[in-house]
Amino acid sequence: MKNKKIKILIISSIFFAIAGLGWWSLFSFTGPQIMKYEYQRDHHALREIFDRDWDWLIPFKKDEYSLDMFLKYRAPQQNPLFAGRMQIYVVRDGDQLIGFIAYYMKNPEAGFLNFLDINPEFRGKGYSKQLVQHALDDMISHGARSITIVTYPHNAAALKLYTGFGFVEIRRDSQVELEYVPLQ
Repeated sequence: MKNKKIKILIISSIFFAIAGLGWWSLFSFTGPQIMKYEYQRDHHALREIFDRDWDWLIPFKKDEYSLDMFLKYRAPQQNPLFAGRMQIYVVRDGDQLIGFIAYYMKNPEAGFLNFLDINPEFRGKGYSKQLVQHALDDMISHGARSITIVTYPHNAAALKLYTGFGFVEIRRDSQVELEYVPLQ
């Protein structure tokens, strides 16, 4: 009886030690995480991304597009009536912003990926894929039956990324429009 109690005590101790170590490692070594955009925390870093990559992100001149409308009010298409509709998520590693994605539901069944950008030192490490997957999953969970994105024909990396997810080209002129239709 005494040996049985000792065995149970040893096994229990080992179990709780392993569980505690697993719990500690989960929260201690998480690394970069996708999180919801917060204006106070993230807007300066996003402004830097837009300043650097304006020509890739926005098909308008800087005086024709209000970055404040996007960053502060999360309004797609510069329409204040739609404030808050744009979903913005960032990838951060502690205090460092790695990149972001912005998307919205155009209507109850159609989603639109509006922006995606990763800081140059983090490109090629899979963060774009993580952000796109997050956006697709979120829009599908909110009823999207199709999701579109527009990019430039010379943006080979973006075209490869989106076609890798199953997006197909539906229009090409000065820009390329791609559509993703989730499996029903």
